Amino acid sequence: MIITCPECQKKLRFNAAKYTGRRLTLNCRHCGGAFSYLVPRQQKILVAHGEPEVCQMILTVCRHDVAEMLVCSEAEMLRTLLRRHRFAALLLDVALPGAFSFELIDEIHADGAETKIILLPSVYNRTAYKRKPTSLYHADAYLELHHLSDQLIPLLRSLVPGLSLQSSPYCLLSDRGEERHLSELGSVSQQAEALAAQLIADIALYYQDQIDLGIEKGDLETRLAVQLDEGQRLLTRRIPRAELDARDYLTIALKRFIRAREKELENRNRMQHD
Repeated sequence: MIITCPECQKKLRFNAAKYTGRRLTLNCRHCGGAFSYLVPRQQKILVAHGEPEVCQMILTVCRHDVAEMLVCSEAEMLRTLLRRHRFAALLLDVALPGAFSFELIDEIHADGAETKIILLPSVYNRTAYKRKPTSLYHADAYLELHHLSDQLIPLLRSLVPGLSLQSSPYCLLSDRGEERHLSELGSVSQQAEALAAQLIADIALYYQDQIDLGIEKGDLETRLAVQLDEGQRLLTRRIPRAELDARDYLTIALKRFIRAREKELENRNRMQHD
């Protein structure tokens, strides 16, 4: 951690993690002056993202922070960690494997947690369907992945008062096409299914108003025709044509999302009328 000597204004670095929550008397090695300093209590930040490279980048950006960083890559582990710990902030993949992001956010709010939630897109190349989200599923903010290195630290500071954050090192995602990696453990069909789900979750982040209106009117595929075409184009770049010809993965993923969103909206409406 880096602090400033109140006498000479020189920067001092020390290991704050060892003294979290304690008041210390520090001696400045520049001017020799002694001063009292209350080390901020260590707070926890949870990174829940299915892409290891994104998790590593976040840890790199926050490496000078006194907060404790925990990482998970799927929904059940996220739920387990939320039961065990109190987090100041959660960085949440909109396509975290195992659940839809709006379901997870509702669960967190239902538990009364005061965790600040930042949504992170799933696919981090700058696709044609990207725009400023119209809604965030009641999350507190969202952040594009290509802005992690320059905007994550200021965003966390603004959302979590008292969170001690230091300088943000500049780093970049991989230059390999800026696209999410496909797991090498599953079959081609499993890879296609996972990527289609990620694309639908990503599109839904930017077009939630159109998603909900399309569900209500029954014309969602027409409303999002351009965005779905873009998603199909990305699928075609990553998945063999023969596999895509055999099964319409994007439509299947969209229908799964619609069913889950319909259930969520019904539950919310029921709660509002109870």
